[in-house]
Amino acid sequence: MMNSAMSNLLDRAERAGAALLICDEQDRIVRVNSAHLQIYDFADYSMQPTFEEFLWGSINSRKMANQSVYQDPHAWVQSVARYRQYCDYTQFITRHTDGKVMFVCYEKLRGAINWSYQARIDITLDVKARFSKDSALLGPACWDGTFSPMARNTTVPIGNVLDAMPAAAGLIMARGKLLDANKALLALLLEGDGLLRVNDRVAARNHSEQDEFLKRLDCFFGPVKQRRPVTMRISRQESEEAYFLNVSPLLGQGRETWDNGHIGVLTVATPAVTPSIDPRMLMEFFGITFAEAEVAAALGAGHTIVGIAERRGVQVNTIHAQIKKIVEKTGYKGQADIARRVSDIARVFGRR
Repeated sequence: MMNSAMSNLLDRAERAGAALLICDEQDRIVRVNSAHLQIYDFADYSMQPTFEEFLWGSINSRKMANQSVYQDPHAWVQSVARYRQYCDYTQFITRHTDGKVMFVCYEKLRGAINWSYQARIDITLDVKARFSKDSALLGPACWDGTFSPMARNTTVPIGNVLDAMPAAAGLIMARGKLLDANKALLALLLEGDGLLRVNDRVAARNHSEQDEFLKRLDCFFGPVKQRRPVTMRISRQESEEAYFLNVSPLLGQGRETWDNGHIGVLTVATPAVTPSIDPRMLMEFFGITFAEAEVAAALGAGHTIVGIAERRGVQVNTIHAQIKKIVEKTGYKGQADIARRVSDIARVFGRR
């Protein structure tokens, strides 16, 4: 089976122009192709080094452009190991110190315990071209078809990690230059109510707010040691509810830049849109019944006890009794405490 799988992978890598390495169940590199050897020529692959040894070779050769790797290489290697342990499939973009940009596809092979492969494609010229165009988006979602997975479970979506965020989100640079965006942010910008897209930049429709937005971005992207998040209210024409806008550093990549420019994560939310959470999650988290979890979810969404009782077709005293049970089982202080904790959980695990 594995001989057939390796032949298939090698053939597809050849057709895609990808550098390929294949690891066995002991995480030893059992096969690489010529494209991989040209990029990563520091290892003796005849000795079947482990993937961790390959990572250390990349570090010692100063292969990665991300300087945070070299600040604590042991922590970085451990984080990669944990990620590969729990992740079955992913695509991402990385940069090398020689200026090359690599599109990476990692996948565990179905039907072979702990066998995996990584395919790397040099997309430097393509990225530079996209970056210079008005509609340029640089996230992994742009390259989904570049090296299609061999054994990925079809229930696992390929796509931009920004799409997993329960809010409109994107990656921006100085002066609001847009690098990547999830579908929610693109739809928001297309609507143009409050925020809009001007050429390749995010802008506020209101001129005074745009001036203030640019001032705050200049401070954020300026030559400072610690980048403080940008927070703003953006008024809308067709709604009294303002947008809440935030620009924060890219987590884990405080010094990572693109073409000598820093990258920020833009998040836009509407306060009126409250994330909802599946009551079954609250059952597991709090150790309560499904009925109690439904009440807790409603409290977290801002509903009153009377309103919850009416929607559930029960007496108010029944809701009070269920809240008392939740307090007994969780140790929370009461209705307001339950609502606050559910709201906090929904911001992470909920859906808008």
